[in-house]
Amino acid sequence: MKKDAVAGVVSVVLWAGGCTVGADDAPGELGGSTSGSGGPAASEGEAPTGEGSTSAATGPGLDGTDEGPDDPDSGSDGSEGSDSGDTPGECGGSTAEHFDLVGWATEAGGTTGGKGGASITVSTGVELQQALDDQQDSDAPLTIWVDGTITPGNSDGSKIDLKDLSDVSILGMGEGADFDGIGIKLTRVSNIVLRNLRVHHVDIGDKDAISIEGPADHIWVDHCELYAEFQGVDKDHYDGLLDAKGEAAYITYSWNSMHDSWKTALVGSSDGDDFDRRLTMHHNYLRNCNSRLPLFRSGTGHVFNNFYEDIVDTGINARMGACLRIERNYFSNARNPWLSAYSDELGAGELMCNVLADGSHFELEGDDTHQIETCTADVPYAYDGVLNDVEAVPDLVTQHAGVGKLADPSDF
Repeated sequence: MKKDAVAGVVSVVLWAGGCTVGADDAPGELGGSTSGSGGPAASEGEAPTGEGSTSAATGPGLDGTDEGPDDPDSGSDGSEGSDSGDTPGECGGSTAEHFDLVGWATEAGGTTGGKGGASITVSTGVELQQALDDQQDSDAPLTIWVDGTITPGNSDGSKIDLKDLSDVSILGMGEGADFDGIGIKLTRVSNIVLRNLRVHHVDIGDKDAISIEGPADHIWVDHCELYAEFQGVDKDHYDGLLDAKGEAAYITYSWNSMHDSWKTALVGSSDGDDFDRRLTMHHNYLRNCNSRLPLFRSGTGHVFNNFYEDIVDTGINARMGACLRIERNYFSNARNPWLSAYSDELGAGELMCNVLADGSHFELEGDDTHQIETCTADVPYAYDGVLNDVEAVPDLVTQHAGVGKLADPSDF
């Protein structure tokens, strides 16, 4: 990972071509082809004058807040900021939806879940947990269809535990299986697929909707809806919506709807949790959230084609040496879209073609929030086939993210 400090950058965040750049980046148009590192290549050119620019940030270009004494969880409203203007047209890519698995979950052998194995259907938490416990002694892949609503009342424990097993898909039937008040935890697992699941209002057990605690590898969370409550509840009443901690790697989160949350997506539990995580997050709809979108400590991440709407405190927080490619995301009414905050060691970002709209802005506060550094992220996989024009992101993501969008969740 090559990292260069960009202290002192004061911020035009989007050039007329629609590309986010750091101090040493050469702004220019971004096409749809993949570069040698797996992503789109940027052509070099002179910095445009800003006339016709899609978005000029209103504060220090790459700063904000996310966790600490006045932390994400402080609930400051951050509602002020200038409108960012028209959407750019130079950021290339398709305007059609594609639901293929891409990202880090495709690397090092890939992720197939229960494909090629038996299928069973369950309708209670007791039945689901028994099927998972039985899988601990099996080498055969298994697909578990969930039909109906899983609740604390029809489950034996405070969460659904996937532990010490591999090669499993948990798929919701129809408009999505409902996990009402009970979460899903993955520990010491490999090759897991979760699709078409709605998990919400989890205030028992670990209080996470979905929690991945390593060692865990090759996990795909796709077309799920995860939510709690934001306004009107204490910040600690619920915990995260989608968290990855410890030795967790080769993970992709795609086409999920995550909303109404104080603490949304944590990657790394503390500054001492320095595992080299590899995680891709694309085409997710993140709305009415306070922070952690994601909060990413250590390792390498790729955050692309996500739609952020009504983000109150902070968006993407790269910390503790993390290097994130932040690409073609659309921010609407978002405070501090990306930054490095509340760690002694900063994180970094490779910024490409992000849009700030509807008052999205940067608002630096205190000594613990910093401009993001620059880095070149390791992105070894091809993804140009699913990479969308940034202009198309809001419509595509609002239409296709979440549950009930797949004709057949087992078709992948």
